[in-house]
Parts: sequence; structure tokens; C-alpha cells
Amino acid sequence: MRNFKHGKTGSPEYFTWAGMRQRCSNPKTPNYDRYGGRGISVCSRWANSFVNFYTDMGPRPSIGHTIERLENDGDYEPGNCVWAVKKRQANNTCRNIVVTYEGKTHTLAEWADRLRINYRTLHNRYTRGLSLDRVFALGRLARA
Repeated sequence: MRNFKHGKTGSPEYFTWAGMRQRCSNPKTPNYDRYGGRGISVCSRWANSFVNFYTDMGPRPSIGHTIERLENDGDYEPGNCVWAVKKRQANNTCRNIVVTYEGKTHTLAEWADRLRINYRTLHNRYTRGLSLDRVFALGRLARA
């Protein structure tokens, strides 16, 4: 139905859908290089149908939620997208430093939370080239 109105044109979900399409298809859009420019696309089901997008994603749970791709290198499509808060999204980006220590793998930000030390402090220790034993021992000592 060409003239079907969904009544959501000004909604946060609609702006999310429109922005997602722009990031993936318009080289003049800020951050295009991080999306369409590196091969991320919008699936055919969502590319030209806000109704399909809204049917699959549902309403945004809160003002703090935005769309997240579970697989950072994957496309915008059902099964790879959820509504998530920014803190969760911050741990799913290609710019993160992922560290495996004592058999556990987390981002540096997650390690900082776990050790209850400032992220910048942990990042500084890590980028100075200290061994992981030394970086995390310092964190444990700082907590004690």
C-alpha cells in the first residue's frame, strides 16, 4: 500500500531507521566510513520499509536505548540488531581494546569496572606496555 501511514514519522524509531539507512548508503553522511564505507548495509527487508523495521524491532524501550548491531561487522538486519543502552554499545565497537587475562576476555573498559579503577588509569598502564600481570596487579592493589 503506497499511501499507508504508520503514524511514526516523527518518532525516535523512525529517526533511528532513517539514520541507519543514511549511515550505510550516503557517502556525505558523517561516519559513513565507519558504516557503508566499510561494507555495512541495511537488509532488503528494512531498506525501504519502516513498517518492517518497526515490526521486527518494536518500540524503543527507553530514551536511553539506541540500535545496536550484535556483530559489529554485520549488517543491520533482524537477528543482528537490538535496542541497547550506550554503556553496552560502548563494549561492542571496533575501537575497543579486548584483553584476555587469566582465561577471561573483556574490553579494557569492562576490566576497569571489574577492578573498580578509573578507565583512563588502566588504559594508561596498558598502553605504556606493562605486562598484564603488572597492569592488573596494580589494579588489585589500588582496590585493597
